[in-house]
Amino acid sequence: MIGITLYGSWINDNYREYLQGKLTNSLRREKRYCGELYTSLSNYCKGAVENIGMFFSVDTLWNFDTIGTQPGLFSTNPQIENHKGIITDTVNWVKVNGSFIANGGEKYLVIGNFRDNLHSNYIDLVGIMDPYYFIDDVSVCECSFDINLGEDTTLCEGEGIILNPDLPNAIYTWQDSSHAATYEVKQPGTYWVRAYVADYDITSTDTIVISAGDNNICNPPLTIPNVITPNGDSQNDNFVIQNAETYDIALQIYNRWGNIIYETTNYQNDFSCNNCADGVYFYVLKAKSKRNGREKDYKGSLTIIK
Repeated sequence: MIGITLYGSWINDNYREYLQGKLTNSLRREKRYCGELYTSLSNYCKGAVENIGMFFSVDTLWNFDTIGTQPGLFSTNPQIENHKGIITDTVNWVKVNGSFIANGGEKYLVIGNFRDNLHSNYIDLVGIMDPYYFIDDVSVCECSFDINLGEDTTLCEGEGIILNPDLPNAIYTWQDSSHAATYEVKQPGTYWVRAYVADYDITSTDTIVISAGDNNICNPPLTIPNVITPNGDSQNDNFVIQNAETYDIALQIYNRWGNIIYETTNYQNDFSCNNCADGVYFYVLKAKSKRNGREKDYKGSLTIIK
């Protein structure tokens, strides 16, 4: 850790100390970055302040106004600044954090109080030292507070959709004023959510339109072939059912004497019957919609020609 004075009343009214460091990598244009540090007030200080911030720049800015040989105020607007009250804790570490959109190319970080005494939020305490703060565990990383409810979609009868913004540590407000972390949609409509992250004082929103799906969307018809030619030419070798991927399919195939030659509860369009004789076979098929659980039964004949 390191210690710096954030508010001075000796030598000059705006005595300041700053901490400067170089980032491992330059910041990227229009990307959001989160920065944080932990600070604690030293014992025996005669005052405490709220104003500690983090300033990011392209070039080194170790060029403060001075009076004599003493460093003075570095007056600029930090991208991150504490607005959570005067820091008086001398026992525990207090987190100061925030986020910002980078201009691009920033590679230096300066930590300190960038406001003069007149505009600093300051209180007197019983002590002998100017407000002197220890600083530790400084970090900067790319971050995002965007939420995404997904693309506009359709809802089938009997179906439900769970909307999940999935933003850690957020307080959610949905269109009906509820505050759960997820929202179950049972009816078509327009749904929105507002997510507030108090730790960074950031709000993000998203909206999704969910329409009623017709039967062709919710339960598309199965197209079942009546002839296959499993001769190894990769043309019509398998018993391929169109739209099978939208159903759970149980399939039984019988020969002309009523004996089952093939059976599965999870058909994957892979039946070819390479060892079967040419002829007419019969199928019994039960299809259960993956969307709403509706079931359809099919029966028919299948001719195998090699």
